[in-house]
Amino acid sequence: MGFIGKDAWRIKERKRKIMSQVVRQQLAPGKFKHLRHGQTHYQLAGDPTGPLLVCIHGWTTASYVWEQLREEFVNLGYHVLTYDLYGRNFSDRPPNVAHTADLYSDQLTELLDQLGLSQRRLNIIGYSMGGAIAAHFVNRRIADVDRLLLIAPAGMEIRAPKARNIALESPELFDPHILLALPVPLRWQFRRAAFGFWNKKPVREVKRRQFRELDYKGYVPALLACLKGILANEMEDEHKRIAERDSIAVKALFADADRTIPWPRARNLFDEWNPNKVSVRIHGAGHGLTYTHVERIMQETQGFMDLG
Repeated sequence: MGFIGKDAWRIKERKRKIMSQVVRQQLAPGKFKHLRHGQTHYQLAGDPTGPLLVCIHGWTTASYVWEQLREEFVNLGYHVLTYDLYGRNFSDRPPNVAHTADLYSDQLTELLDQLGLSQRRLNIIGYSMGGAIAAHFVNRRIADVDRLLLIAPAGMEIRAPKARNIALESPELFDPHILLALPVPLRWQFRRAAFGFWNKKPVREVKRRQFRELDYKGYVPALLACLKGILANEMEDEHKRIAERDSIAVKALFADADRTIPWPRARNLFDEWNPNKVSVRIHGAGHGLTYTHVERIMQETQGFMDLG
């Protein structure tokens, strides 16, 4: 399993590069806002007069998972905001911060404020861990939200509690590559997520960027912090409050080959908590459906995400 000596993973972490302004200037495609916990990398695309659509990514990836879907939603007429959560890609990695639902909801709230978008009506998409963040954030802004689209959302149940507890109590026992994707190595997780599509160019690009995260400090600690933060909680109460709001259109997409958010358990919980909302099964897709099944997602959201 790649066992290493006590504190060796911390030594590796100290030797990693810093996500500096130089790196950002060379590689980052978007812009930055300085928030309470540091820089947040974001991109805005589409017609500024169109409805605002906010896309929230997941645990081990970042905003690059939205590149194909962003173009599709721009073509529908949305003003699309994508951004990197703390600890990922080009955003800062704040030390000694609990990576809770409150942290990530605060990050989005502050970003919208600084961009002058806080008074806009909101349409939200949450993918994987971003689905849990979305449920929490929508509860904060429940009167301001028109649509909530969830794609393989976390927050249905707590996954792999035993492995999670070992990682949190004794992280020195594991190589960082294993820590990245408990309970399976990151490479195996990616192959499962891509589920037969890993040779396609957009999928290979996601993989390249995901593994690039290992070059920089703060990524592994952020993932670990999520295990005892936002990913340690179910979002049952949040979903039930959203379900009570007839004014919010909600749809959830679940992949039936997903090993991260397992089908059909996750969908059954969603249907139980959201009896008047819509859930859909995506056949033959793994967890990475935001970059492997773009066309299918657009087909399943036709009418739901269409404007006019």
